[in-house]
Amino acid sequence: MTVGTHLQEFHGLPVFDFPGPDAQVELPATDTVAWRISAPTYSDPGDELWGPQFERFLKTVDTGRVRALVVGGWDEAYENSSADIVTALIGANDRLTALEAVFLGDMTGEDCEISWIPQSVNSGAINQRDSYSAAA
Repeated sequence: MTVGTHLQEFHGLPVFDFPGPDAQVELPATDTVAWRISAPTYSDPGDELWGPQFERFLKTVDTGRVRALVVGGWDEAYENSSADIVTALIGANDRLTALEAVFLGDMTGEDCEISWIPQSVNSGAINQRDSYSAAA
């Protein structure tokens, strides 16, 4: 199966691509979209990688109102698992207090063939979220 398009809707919300650092785009209200954060899977020098893009996202939007995240590609997804992404999400758990849903790996076949994506253990993100919700 070839995946040819990115998600258009997730968790009942339209997906909005978080813009690059130089883009002049008006951002929607934080809780009205699922935010897609994606980096080139085949990056060139000067491309913004996923980690710095996520940090910029956390500084730009009202993180306490983010309801859904869509993780697209990350740096060399054909060689690197999503472990660093999961670690970053866990690290931001205390700021993403309204987060209800995460989609990990929204990539087309052009970004990275599905069979090439090394998988990581994602249960840490779920367990962190559950313990945080239980404490709230």
